[in-house]
Amino acid sequence: MALLLTAAQMRAVDDAIIEKLGLPGLVLMENAGRGVADIIVRERPRVAGLDVRIVCGAGQNGGDGFVVARHLLRRGAEVKVLLALPPAKITGDAAGFASVLRRLNPDTIVDLSGESDPAVWQERLRGAAVIVDALFGTGLRSDVTGVPAAAIAGMNTTDALRVAVDIPSGLDADTGEIRGSVVKAHITATMGARKLGLVLDAEAPVGRVEVVDLGIAPESVLAEAAAQGPLCHWVETETVAAMLPRRGLAAHKGSAGHLLVIAGSAGKTGAALLAARAGLRAGAGLVTIATTAEGQIALDAKVMAEMTTSYAGGETAGADSYDRLAALVGRMKAAVLGPGIPTGEGMTELVKRLVAELPIPLLVDADGLNLLGTDAAPVAAQARAPRVFTPHPGEMARMRGATIKEIQKDRLGHARQLAAAANAVVVLKGARTIIATPDGTAFVNPTANPALGTAGSGDVLAGAIGAFLAQDLGAADAAIIGVFVHGMAADIATRALGGSHLMASDLPDAIARACEELRPA
Repeated sequence: MALLLTAAQMRAVDDAIIEKLGLPGLVLMENAGRGVADIIVRERPRVAGLDVRIVCGAGQNGGDGFVVARHLLRRGAEVKVLLALPPAKITGDAAGFASVLRRLNPDTIVDLSGESDPAVWQERLRGAAVIVDALFGTGLRSDVTGVPAAAIAGMNTTDALRVAVDIPSGLDADTGEIRGSVVKAHITATMGARKLGLVLDAEAPVGRVEVVDLGIAPESVLAEAAAQGPLCHWVETETVAAMLPRRGLAAHKGSAGHLLVIAGSAGKTGAALLAARAGLRAGAGLVTIATTAEGQIALDAKVMAEMTTSYAGGETAGADSYDRLAALVGRMKAAVLGPGIPTGEGMTELVKRLVAELPIPLLVDADGLNLLGTDAAPVAAQARAPRVFTPHPGEMARMRGATIKEIQKDRLGHARQLAAAANAVVVLKGARTIIATPDGTAFVNPTANPALGTAGSGDVLAGAIGAFLAQDLGAADAAIIGVFVHGMAADIATRALGGSHLMASDLPDAIARACEELRPA
């Protein structure tokens, strides 16, 4: 897993590298600027005569820009540094690198800190092949206005390759919120580790994100970063591949785990079937669907490898229903509860009892979450076995007693808060799904495939995670793998069928293909 750091965590990392490990800040800035220059040279190999304009601020981000300018000048590029903030504000290591640049070529740096007309900036940037945004870094605290806003507007109107240093200026490093105006980057060369604001919003204008090696990995001073708050991680293919369960030569259906899917009702049997089929394709050895009597009749005409059973649901659900389901659990490794289940007061009480008392790992999704509502956290906190919640933003809003807008504004915060209160793993679905654990550790999945916005895709995800729970993975690991292969499956299916034509029923088979692609030959 790769680190995702807040601005405060990154500052703590920088401070620890300088003070604890003794590597001067000057060296970190030099490594940062050289790394950005290397990316530009890779993208535009014919450096001699390359027209590069670098828009610099007065802080460390500007200092990185001065280093970029020096390295590109050395390689033969035609470079102009345009200052958007007064030269007098440039201090520290940045001032030292600005001084070096002036001595090398006094005409390289141009002071435009008094120009608040975007047209002036547009004219100054016209004809550039590459524009480097070194205006603001992770320390931005207020909306961008005045001269910097004019500079950003000018940068965005050009046809040049736009490379942002650390984070596009105007983007909040922690939330991805746009602060007034923002540079629309084609490439973001971020320092040491990805910042949360670069990944939480899949539509953030960051382009391709590349991590620049500062010479010392942030993991070397991980304790200092963690002291600023719980850590977050970017889920990577190699990590998931290493975590994926593998069957031995002597494996059989029993050793691969038996998954119970408590789902479906009359008119909603498709949800149960999607979850169950995904469970089998994700590796569970056996899957039994427990549904209403009417639902079982319909499912028996549809299932092939899945088994079915029934319980009394809806308003008629009661102690007998719980006893029936609890009796099944003795031969199960994990359960999924919720897709397409009935509603009603009796069912609400049954769901709460199942969440609080079932002695095996349990994933709760869809109607199960809606029936729990704001009682989700106190009910789940009673459980002695692992619990996983998989809400979409609307379900999360109902569970948190909030609006969807409030949830979307702080997806990571709400996921962490619910996970801590419920002592459960929370999977907040959406483009860049978030997985949060009770101790605050969180994971961001890289997938952002709009084809997943189709009826039933959440049922498939529930079944996949349930299958990994049934294969004896911990709740967090099962959620991480399930979310990743679900997203990968959407990419596989989209290549075959197109993003506008994908159905949830296409996903289970694609999950199997995703798992095989992840496993080494």
